[in-house]
Amino acid sequence: MTIRDWITSRLPDAPRALLEQMIAALGRDADAVVSRTPELCIAAAARALDALLSDNRFARENARELLAIDALTTLAFEYASDTSGAEEQLASLAAHAVATLSQLTTQRV
Repeated sequence: MTIRDWITSRLPDAPRALLEQMIAALGRDADAVVSRTPELCIAAAARALDALLSDNRFARENARELLAIDALTTLAFEYASDTSGAEEQLASLAAHAVATLSQLTTQRV
């Protein structure tokens, strides 16, 4: 199963535009093996956030991008919480995500 498959199976009722935005943010990583979901979803969220911040895109028309960033981050933690050894993986993922996303925010804003 790929990350794309897992996301679409997890979010069957999500708006199509949001799913497309998430998959676009993942890029080629959408076809990676599902076990890489936590790291690759955080990486995609970070890339998308970096692009928004770099371009100063904070308007209403960028809401879908922000929602996709939020959804990718949420799904990274959701996948990590469903795996064995979840406590350790969640702690590691949280530390990585906080460091990555907060660094982008402080650098760009």
